[in-house]
Amino acid sequence: MDVIQFISLFLYRIRYRMLWGSLIVTALVIYFTQFLPFSYTVNSSIYAGVTNASAVTEESFNFFSINSTFDNIINIGKSKGTLEKVSVRLLATCLVHGDENKDTPYLLAKHYRQLIKNTPKEVLALVDRESVSKTTENLFKYRKPNQGNFVFTLFSRPTSPFFSYNALSKIVIKRLGNSDLIDITYTCGDPGITQNTLILLEDELTKAYEILRFSSTRNVIAYFEEQVKKAKSILTKEEDDLMRYSVQEEVINYGEQTKALAITKYEVDDRYELTKREYAGARALLDMLEKKMDIRARLMRTNTNLLQELDKVSKLNEKITEQEIFTTDTEHSKNEELLKSKRELKQAEDNISRLSDNINEYAFSKEGVGIQNMVNEWLLAVINEAKAKAELKVLDERREDIREGYKALSPVGTQVNRKERAVGIAEDTYREVLRGLSEARLRLKNIEMSTSNLQIITPPEYPLTDNGRKRALFIAAAFFGSLIFIIGLSLLVELIDRTLRDVERSKRLTGLPVIAAFNGISNLKFRGFLKACNRRAAAYACQQLNQYLVPGKTTVINLLSMEEREGKSFLAKYFADYWRTESLNVRIVTHQSDFEIEDKKYVQARQLSDFWQKNEAEKIPDILLVEYPALCHHTVPESVLATADVNLLIANAARLWSAKDDARLRSLRKTLSGKPFYLYLNNADREVVESFTGPLPPYNPAHSFLSNLAQLGLTSHKAAVK
Repeated sequence: MDVIQFISLFLYRIRYRMLWGSLIVTALVIYFTQFLPFSYTVNSSIYAGVTNASAVTEESFNFFSINSTFDNIINIGKSKGTLEKVSVRLLATCLVHGDENKDTPYLLAKHYRQLIKNTPKEVLALVDRESVSKTTENLFKYRKPNQGNFVFTLFSRPTSPFFSYNALSKIVIKRLGNSDLIDITYTCGDPGITQNTLILLEDELTKAYEILRFSSTRNVIAYFEEQVKKAKSILTKEEDDLMRYSVQEEVINYGEQTKALAITKYEVDDRYELTKREYAGARALLDMLEKKMDIRARLMRTNTNLLQELDKVSKLNEKITEQEIFTTDTEHSKNEELLKSKRELKQAEDNISRLSDNINEYAFSKEGVGIQNMVNEWLLAVINEAKAKAELKVLDERREDIREGYKALSPVGTQVNRKERAVGIAEDTYREVLRGLSEARLRLKNIEMSTSNLQIITPPEYPLTDNGRKRALFIAAAFFGSLIFIIGLSLLVELIDRTLRDVERSKRLTGLPVIAAFNGISNLKFRGFLKACNRRAAAYACQQLNQYLVPGKTTVINLLSMEEREGKSFLAKYFADYWRTESLNVRIVTHQSDFEIEDKKYVQARQLSDFWQKNEAEKIPDILLVEYPALCHHTVPESVLATADVNLLIANAARLWSAKDDARLRSLRKTLSGKPFYLYLNNADREVVESFTGPLPPYNPAHSFLSNLAQLGLTSHKAAVK
């Protein structure tokens, strides 16, 4: 079916539902909207100055921070704490400036009388008619969060139309697009209260916003200032501890001291090794010479003077070595004591040479070798041995001093590093806290500069006219809303309903062509015309079946149904009456009187004559209408059905077509494939029958007009044609 035609027929079918449903809803809205109160709306705009705010730093405002700032402003204005302050201040304003006899710019006289009537005397005693601020202060002192407190309950309970949280929460606060403007809108039943509510809200919003922004930043600054003091105290303590430890351990510069000690150690080790080699060489040479010399040479070594000189050489050499170790190379030529020791050493060496010259009696050794040269070498070896031995002694002491220095500096280094690290950590902490304090102070200055831009651009003005109760709008909305609801609900039912009802739905659910429809006896509105309408519908069906009539042969038409009481006998009677008016002999065969459905012959039949034989006295009928029992309760011989000329499935249009009906019909369609098999709707609506027969009596011009519109006959009209 065409979609447009489907919509028109659908609307025509639910016309009474749409008419009466919308009229009832509209009438109810008309009745109840007459009690709507007057309302007044006041607007105001605030410039936030967030995106264009000036700053002392190069800090940029990102999209998230801007949105967060606007959300904070809006949420502060909508918060319960802010609205409660507005409620108390508004109550004080109304109590101070209200008048029972005339309207004031603050509230109407009737609302003031209601307020005075509901306000306890103890609260009225708190009103100072000369000062709103004093009255507000008294009300805040009086307010206690308990059920018996008037100020608290006035705000907490939703009964008050002006002072309750429920009423004040209707204030609309929103940002205008991506601009810096915040729009505030409020609607209530008193023009003065509406204006003053927004004035008080903007005042509280500005104060609360500034307090919240400044208090958090100032708390941060106070925190950082306290941390700076603590960090500075810790840093001073660590530095003093390092200083005391350095003085205690005589550490001026640990790194340079350890470096100098290491250099000294390497130099002493090198000289110790060199001296040790010299001592070993002198000792070896001395042993060899003593083996070559006889007893006289050994006696000569014990000479007192010689030994004294040798001891002197040894001491001088030891002294020179100590002085050279503890002075640098550049200071050797300037050290008088060192130069004096070297001169005394030279003199001692000369004395030893002179003593050796006096030994003349030992000119040659027993081997004939010149003793003089050997004695000189022996004396030189003795001198070198003494010098090396003295140096080794001094170097051993120096090495021991160096080892003691290592033992002393090693733990000192660990402690110094630890204390320097503690000082570094304390210093870094101190710097970080100082930077945080500086940033917090800069942020405070930025907030001061940005918050100063929170300005009222459009102040709330006193509304001179009300909004109108918009009664006509509510009535129109109720009318069209009810129409849309009824149409939508009916369309939903239309799409999901599995009732046969009309031709299109029956075709979709059963898959069978619908040959015609029948009114039945359920239409009380046209009960005086039921028989005429039924005869008209039966005539249409018989005319459709006449194409299967063959002269001289009996045409067999089977009447089937899925359930009991679908109207097979009722329809057969009307069919027979019509065909008899056309001089056709019609015989109706029913399972109730003409054959037994529980007989074996019926169950196993292959043709009609197996279980029914016409009476010999009867004339051969032109049309044989065979009524079978309901398929849901009894067996129907499908082979007999296949031999018939036409099979009609009679179905009540008001019944549900279920899955079990599909299962039964599937078997019949398979058996009757290629045979005429139609669905006939019984007990259908008048409009469904008229879709086959045309207008049915009684003929009504209005009904005909609507029927033509439903079938899209927009320009059709009756006109006689010659």
